[in-house]
Amino acid sequence: MSNGEQRIVVVGSGSTGSSVAYHIAKSLGTGSNVVLVDRLGTANGMTALSSAIVRTHYSNEIVARMALYSRNLMAAFDEIGISGFVKSGVMFLFPSEFRGELEKKVSMLKSVGIDERLLEAKEASRLFPQVNFDGIDRIAYEPDSGYADPASTTLSYATKAMGLGVEFVRRGVEKIGSHKGGGLVHLDDGKEIGFHKLVLCTNVWTNQLLRQSGFDGLPIRVAPHPIVVYNRPADYGGTTAIVSDLAQRTYYKPEGASLLLGGTADPRVDEVSIEPDDVPKQVPFDYVSEYSEKITKRIPAMKDGIYRSSYYGMYDITPDEHPIIDSLASIGLDNVYCCVGLSGHGFKLNPALGLITSELVLERDYTKFDGSVFSLGRFSGGRNIFRRYEGVGTIA
Repeated sequence: MSNGEQRIVVVGSGSTGSSVAYHIAKSLGTGSNVVLVDRLGTANGMTALSSAIVRTHYSNEIVARMALYSRNLMAAFDEIGISGFVKSGVMFLFPSEFRGELEKKVSMLKSVGIDERLLEAKEASRLFPQVNFDGIDRIAYEPDSGYADPASTTLSYATKAMGLGVEFVRRGVEKIGSHKGGGLVHLDDGKEIGFHKLVLCTNVWTNQLLRQSGFDGLPIRVAPHPIVVYNRPADYGGTTAIVSDLAQRTYYKPEGASLLLGGTADPRVDEVSIEPDDVPKQVPFDYVSEYSEKITKRIPAMKDGIYRSSYYGMYDITPDEHPIIDSLASIGLDNVYCCVGLSGHGFKLNPALGLITSELVLERDYTKFDGSVFSLGRFSGGRNIFRRYEGVGTIA
């Protein structure tokens, strides 16, 4: 596979890489020369650990529109495969300090077509009696959002892509190199794949691969995010709304009939930086205990919930917590592109990310979203994308 004439190689078959490979193959048509490479197989990296919340509440218009497009596609995924989308509803609980900012954000979200409802605590208590809204000033509620199945979604993209002629290679990538007109991907079995263009969808392993290849890394840090899993009590079972508790910097995601995944929006977690292979083996007991107190305060029925397990997922976080979608020619890698630094938003945005990246790589005009805002140069050029609510992480 050393001859890379017109071959496009995508490294990483998580939800983003599989979406990118599918969108490229769909655009080029059946018989396109596209290769998808991953050492673990489809959806076995960070995608497998995703809490898979699919919501549209974002701070800026372009990402909100991307989120709406992505949610709508995952909710009607039949043409591609199975997403496992569940319309549970998602609510965001805001203390009083966010009131002014929240009202502006809700107005923007409505302007792009999102059904975002602003509730007072009294009304929210009537609609969601199992949630304690003490200390909450306003609630943003989006009834059409929910969660999906990351493994099914990703496998569907990859399967559809292979039906369009994409070749899947299950090998690790040792290093990459480019030259005028193409380059080589060096695999861990000693073989090489030549390419005309290369796309890195390598998540938390991006800088590790770039350094192994002799290039500078990107402005990405790897932050471990703890997830706590509970069995819900019978009186809090079934499909219930996801709660993003900005007052306590936490979120609670009921899943299926009986599980609940608890995550954090504490910005201090995002400031941690580790190597991707140094992820902690166990979430500390003190964290689980403190988290259990928070969830019981917000959802009193969970006092009868049962702790089941915990683990760490890892986020590839950029300085403004938005993706880098760009050519890497500026760091010496001609013909190489990336869609990385997803900052915890990768799965919920994967349809839009696949579309934007495919249009960049194929040198097509952007059809729905101006992907240039996600350029690598924005960090040195002072064009960071404004984000989130002050003091809250991974909301953007």
